[in-house]
Amino acid sequence: MSYKIDPRKQINAVEARLAAGSDDAATRRNLRTMLVHMKAEATADFDALMATVSPDAAYTSFNVGVDSPHSPRSKDAVAAYYRALVENHCHQIEHDLDRIVADRDNITTEGDIRIAYPAAALRAMGHDVPEDAPYYLYEARLMIVWGFDNDGLVKCEDSYGAMDGFAGIATRPVQQSEICTIAG
Repeated sequence: MSYKIDPRKQINAVEARLAAGSDDAATRRNLRTMLVHMKAEATADFDALMATVSPDAAYTSFNVGVDSPHSPRSKDAVAAYYRALVENHCHQIEHDLDRIVADRDNITTEGDIRIAYPAAALRAMGHDVPEDAPYYLYEARLMIVWGFDNDGLVKCEDSYGAMDGFAGIATRPVQQSEICTIAG
């Protein structure tokens, strides 16, 4: 079946990079951490997700700036950000990666991102969406620079987006059956 949102795409891309076996031990460790992080996010496993986050975490979304709630600046703020993501059912994400660049300290991922935004969340954000679907499709291009601490935990997700993924979102309804869910 073809899905509008399929989190297996980012997971498969990282697994393929690991299977290639060409990275050093520290880079493989970081790739494994990122893989656990992605799976936990996709399954809404908050505890497993936070277990991958460094005590010194600080994320930045360069599209909205450092002072935005989308740029949590401490581990507690990152926890609050992810908790809200899970509680508001905004964790159904596909990042179709066409590029992974990795070294001992950072991993950069790039690709098209698709997020199933709940209609209620969109209305709360001021978007006028019809009542006929539980979700609407956010689509954009996203590059993330993942930084890792000495223990291989995620210390940053610095993101750079292209395109306004909310533009025209009301014309992209999504049903739950069009979202691939993976077991935790």
